[in-house]
Amino acid sequence: MFDITVDLKRLEERIEIFEQKEIETGKIMFYGNSGFTRWCQRWGHRDLEDDILAKDGSRIAINHGFGTSTTEEQLYYYRRAVLPWKPKALVMLSYGNNAGQGYSPSEMINLLARLCEWARCDIPGIKFYLCNCRPLEKYTENPNSLYGVREYNYLLESYCNRHDDCIYVDHTKSTLFYDNPKDLGGYDKIRTDLFVEDKVHYNQIGYDIYRDFFLNVLDDIL
Repeated sequence: MFDITVDLKRLEERIEIFEQKEIETGKIMFYGNSGFTRWCQRWGHRDLEDDILAKDGSRIAINHGFGTSTTEEQLYYYRRAVLPWKPKALVMLSYGNNAGQGYSPSEMINLLARLCEWARCDIPGIKFYLCNCRPLEKYTENPNSLYGVREYNYLLESYCNRHDDCIYVDHTKSTLFYDNPKDLGGYDKIRTDLFVEDKVHYNQIGYDIYRDFFLNVLDDIL
């Protein structure tokens, strides 16, 4: 057992915003941290819902990213932020804030697995697209940080390989995030033109790339 290191009520206002929205069932929900949260007009970008469209041009995506969230909080708010919409697929981006709150890779995967199991029981036939760690320069700043990233990616891929309803979404295998295809798989030679000054969050070029990346990943259900 491990201690819960975050105040589970600290992001309550963000969840209340979701609850004020019209519920649309059977869509693709993006659920995770600020990598999804900032994919909207409020942050100066096109809305995710206008980027990720069905092949017939209709809106098919719902953005329920909430910034600074950990996997612990994503599990805690599942019944309010995910279940009422009964999505046909759940795209999850979970790593970012966990390490800073003291969660180990195995603890993160345990929490993610519990969320997936709840959703399997509640929404029969749901598919999961589970994202590994996005290529970010900060992960190469010290060996321990990169070690945690690689351990998390390994455990996540192993989990996906054991479950037919899970797709392992590997950012590091996409040439979209690298200037040189020879750099695929690493975190040290990524494209730097995709980010704002903090080198963590995307600018509009970055979200254009993210759109193309996910349109490819989700092609079979669009």
